[in-house]
Amino acid sequence: MGYSYLESIRLLITRLHLNLGVKVAFLVDTHTHAFGMVEKAVIEVLDSEKPDVILIGGDIIDEFTGSLTPVEEYLSLMNAKEKYAVFGNHDHWCGRIEELSKVLERAGFETLSNEIAESSVGRILGLDWRDDRSYRVSCDADIVLVHDPNAALGLHGAKLVLAGHTHGGVTLGSLTILSNSAFVRGLYKLKGNCILYVSRGLGQMIPLRPTSPLELVIIE
Repeated sequence: MGYSYLESIRLLITRLHLNLGVKVAFLVDTHTHAFGMVEKAVIEVLDSEKPDVILIGGDIIDEFTGSLTPVEEYLSLMNAKEKYAVFGNHDHWCGRIEELSKVLERAGFETLSNEIAESSVGRILGLDWRDDRSYRVSCDADIVLVHDPNAALGLHGAKLVLAGHTHGGVTLGSLTILSNSAFVRGLYKLKGNCILYVSRGLGQMIPLRPTSPLELVIIE
């Protein structure tokens, strides 16, 4: 139990070298409840890395989030020329999408709900969470930003898919013991030269993460 808690506060940086031409920071599953030591550590990393683009892949908040004031403080401290976000299942399930949308806007984020943004890193398609987890999308996007990694099963034409939702699952070496998705964690090479990266994320509803330390992804 103690080890599982320690993994919920241990932050690791993953670096992907994909020749994007700009630096991208990918954050997902922050599940923000307060502006605490993990949030401060994330801001320190972002300030050090100075990304050109910040992408947030959903589950920014959840049913245990109280005031959105610390959420807005956290998001506002994330500095980049361009900032985009999509929603995850808990963003929807806690019933505060409208309120969260305003917070994101004030913090300088453009929310993408099944739409494309033209950015310095190319065309970004942001897909909203679907409860049926069925995504049938053909696109020529350079990046697909989506909470659910299962979206990669129905995507055609994308070059890079960034997702979360799994919190890294529970693994033992290369063996997956428990996962809520077809893709669990890390890098996958899919059909059509598409790359999927599933991040372990940066938070959780309850601070228990067996075998799965926090992850912030830097892509260049």
